[in-house]
Amino acid sequence: MPLQSSKWITHRFGGGWATDFGPTTYMSPDQGQTLIIPFLNDARNTVYEFDGGIHKAPGTDNLNSSALEASATVRGIFDYWRQGTTDSASQRRIIHVGTTIKYDQADGTFIDLFTGESSTSIPQYSQFDDLLIIGSSVNANVPKSWDLITAQNLAGSPPAFGFSVAHRNHQFAAGVFANPSRLYFSVPLDPEDWTGTGSGSIDIDPSDGDMITGIISHKNELWVFKGPTKGSIHRITGSALANWARTPFISGLPVAWIHSIFRFGSDIGFITTNGSVHSLQATAAFGDYNQAWLSYPISKYLQENLNNSRARFFTSATDPNRGQVWIGVTPSGQTTNTRTLIMDYRFLSQGETHPRWSYWDARAFASMALIRDVSRPRLMAGTYHGFVYKMDITTRTENGVAINMNVLTPALTYGEEWLLKNLNDVGMSLNAQNNNAVSLTWTRDGVQQSSITVTQGAVGDVFDTGLFNTAVFGGAAFLPRFFGIENGGDFRSISYQFSDSTNESDLEIHSFMAKIAPSGESTENS
Repeated sequence: MPLQSSKWITHRFGGGWATDFGPTTYMSPDQGQTLIIPFLNDARNTVYEFDGGIHKAPGTDNLNSSALEASATVRGIFDYWRQGTTDSASQRRIIHVGTTIKYDQADGTFIDLFTGESSTSIPQYSQFDDLLIIGSSVNANVPKSWDLITAQNLAGSPPAFGFSVAHRNHQFAAGVFANPSRLYFSVPLDPEDWTGTGSGSIDIDPSDGDMITGIISHKNELWVFKGPTKGSIHRITGSALANWARTPFISGLPVAWIHSIFRFGSDIGFITTNGSVHSLQATAAFGDYNQAWLSYPISKYLQENLNNSRARFFTSATDPNRGQVWIGVTPSGQTTNTRTLIMDYRFLSQGETHPRWSYWDARAFASMALIRDVSRPRLMAGTYHGFVYKMDITTRTENGVAINMNVLTPALTYGEEWLLKNLNDVGMSLNAQNNNAVSLTWTRDGVQQSSITVTQGAVGDVFDTGLFNTAVFGGAAFLPRFFGIENGGDFRSISYQFSDSTNESDLEIHSFMAKIAPSGESTENS
């Protein structure tokens, strides 16, 4: 129904970043004058609250105070714990940087563990009981092991594997270029014996033109991924040499390498060399059906804007506390992972068909892992200049540099594209973290752009003679704030953009309001 008079319309965020849904949505407000925005055209350096609210992404801080190796790539990170025979487990944080494998005792002081490694390899880590096992995508770097006492080439006669995993009391391994489709397994309960009774190998479609590029143990089955060209996934069932059995799962989904496979919730996700993101559960239910892809909302971006020749170097890590998977990818024309996709999978439990996406572009990351940091697990990321960054830092600063948050809605017609309307005012409901400025830009009919700012409104409070600052008393207060536009101009469609580029400034918006009137109506008559 056409607007008869000016109305305040509340906008809530009902979806994440999407590149495939077009620039416009024709949604109309409901009877309560609420409009659920189904997707966002941009969500830069943004994460989501569980009610859909948009929040500036947390910051970063250095794990190491100086470069572990000057201008060297941190190619791998792993959280190694050894229980031993005492009541306290020992933690060692393993860092692959340049040509060296280092470790610390969770104290930031790093010690060389192995030297002479390839500076271009992709390492992979696994544990069999208390033994750390390290594989490498450069097979000349033979598998290595460490038990806090002896650091050595993996004992016995293991194949020169790129990656391995413990499964059903065996150590399974693959990524051997001399036998690219062969899956190896060790003697039961002994990852250092690959030739004795109970060991062996399984050839996975050796004539298909692909190699094994990833394996993972999931719900008592071993899942085997092949790529990087045509792609296929296989299931290994059974519990020992006598009853191992292979079942093909699906073809046409090529995985480039082991770090494109990740756990989330009760599912397994994986990234193909084509840039699409999938899960085993969705694939089992729908097969290679585009709308069942986890990355369906951003498929166009992934298909058209990635340097797929670097797919082997894509990386991923899951933060179960936040319900997020971070996926590092290399954009077209670039040679490092300068964009990190953020997949918020919590919304799947609310009945949404796809996770909500956003992205991080404040820093390039070569590797990522979940590492316990003092009192809780925390995502950590390896850079291309010898540093490891601790993620999810409450202070919104990227190691001292401002994080630029930007959220853009699609063009909204309010269901009546033919009707000329006027923007009388805009407000927002936010969890005020400070009194810094929030910038609003609105674009009318795709060409006419205007901007204004308003402070968040958390200004602290006085108690007796003491001033409680914004972080304590005045911070984190749910406040409505209005921009006082009065007349934002006529439009048929309009998009809204919220941004914050102040260093160490947080911003959390849960909804926004717009006062829309038929064109020509005076604000005095509303």
